[in-house]
Amino acid sequence: MLKNSAIQALIQLCKVPQTPSELSSSLQALQNWRDQLNQNLEQILCTRSHALHPKSVLAKQLQTLKQFLLDHRQNWDSKWLEFAPAQSLADAFNHKVMLLVFGKFNAGKSSLCNLLADYFHIQGQHVQYFHLDQGEIIYADTPFKEGATETTVRLQGVCLGESLVLFDTPGLHSVTPENAELTQRFIDSADGVLWLSSSSSPGQVQELDALAQELRRHKPLLPIITRSDQVEEDEIDGEICTLLCNKSTTQRTLQEHDVLQRSQEKLITMAVDPLLLKHPVSVSAQMARQANFSTQAMSEAGFEHLFNALLAIIRPVLDYKQRKPTEMYLHYLQEHILQTLQEIEASTVKDIETQLAQMQAALERQQNKIIEQTWRNVVPQIPALLDQYPEKQSIQAIVETIQQWTIDALSEQITLQFADYAIQIDPVLSLALEQALSHEILSTTTPVQENLFEHEVLYKALSAQLQLQLRDISDKIIEQCTEILAAETFEIEKLQQHILESAQELNSIAHGMRHTT
Repeated sequence: MLKNSAIQALIQLCKVPQTPSELSSSLQALQNWRDQLNQNLEQILCTRSHALHPKSVLAKQLQTLKQFLLDHRQNWDSKWLEFAPAQSLADAFNHKVMLLVFGKFNAGKSSLCNLLADYFHIQGQHVQYFHLDQGEIIYADTPFKEGATETTVRLQGVCLGESLVLFDTPGLHSVTPENAELTQRFIDSADGVLWLSSSSSPGQVQELDALAQELRRHKPLLPIITRSDQVEEDEIDGEICTLLCNKSTTQRTLQEHDVLQRSQEKLITMAVDPLLLKHPVSVSAQMARQANFSTQAMSEAGFEHLFNALLAIIRPVLDYKQRKPTEMYLHYLQEHILQTLQEIEASTVKDIETQLAQMQAALERQQNKIIEQTWRNVVPQIPALLDQYPEKQSIQAIVETIQQWTIDALSEQITLQFADYAIQIDPVLSLALEQALSHEILSTTTPVQENLFEHEVLYKALSAQLQLQLRDISDKIIEQCTEILAAETFEIEKLQQHILESAQELNSIAHGMRHTT
């Protein structure tokens, strides 16, 4: 039996301690967060606006927003149920460290898993393959199928010893959409990630986009460069032969540093903590296997470095596993409640804010419009009206007629210009001509001069009083509309503040939780 100190240390270190009780307070804090957010949304949904016309653009936008919020809130419980498959798998391997093996179909995932399984067996450890069928774990003795095409068409894994599980998936960016969806349902079971890429094109960082969710879930990431070998020519017995050999230490070091640098830069652009990324290692499963797993061959093929890298990642992986039940609830809150709420805000609130700003900016124009149009509908009729009532004693009849004309015209313009508002305006005019016209102006000794002069004075007085009254009434209308827009703006800002504060609080809970283990 070949004994390897690094792998023996790995076997011992993988033993999973019990989950500390301190996490219960974090879980309670997360549940309290959900309850508080629910109460905040309930208050917003219960707010009714009766001051907007139901068919107005703004009213429809606000109703759409509330419907989105209502539908979202009603889906909270069903979204939590979507985590059930991952929870079930995690519970099944509760006392084992589960590492997700991630990479494209040609990254050598199955080859590496099979080699590690064989090597653990050589070390005297029990090895057990399995796959999932309808969420049920089916154990088998058959190794993973290896090939140059996408051979993994189901979720499969291998238990290495008593405490380590490698979880091989069809890939988050599988060529088969069904496989990618299947992976998403169970992926949160993993405690850490092994990111595999071939040395022919190592560290294609765009692959990390497909892994963004797992990385934002704060899972440690170990990049592994596979197939770190090359074909060289050599002369054997006078003949030129091609031989497979390990890439040189210099080649491997250069590739590892390049992958590390580009990956760190990529994680930063993804808003992921770059400290989750561990230093890459390079291995050649084929070189180790063709030398029958000899100690020297394993070391030269990079597996001594791999085992040491796994030793280094196990501690943060175990920390994650200890808090995984709380982490999974946190992921549910972050990805299915808060994130969706933020998406609703981004897709609807901006349009509402734009509409509010446009309506506010239009108020002055609308005010001037109702004054101008009402004026044009009334004032041109005044001379003919004065001709009908030449006597001084008819001033009251003139005033009453003009008031009615004005009320009718003003009501029409209010309905037309402020159709978006369900405002109640009862125009009451008081032209107060008796105060504007003195007895001396109306009195004259010449009847002809009296009629001509009185018409001119009355016309000017009526026009001036009408202008003042229209400005006063329209000011009240604008004041009402401004209050309506301010109230709707306040509700939108309150929603935004709730979302912002909720995000900050959830981040604070997550930070505290991740620094207690």
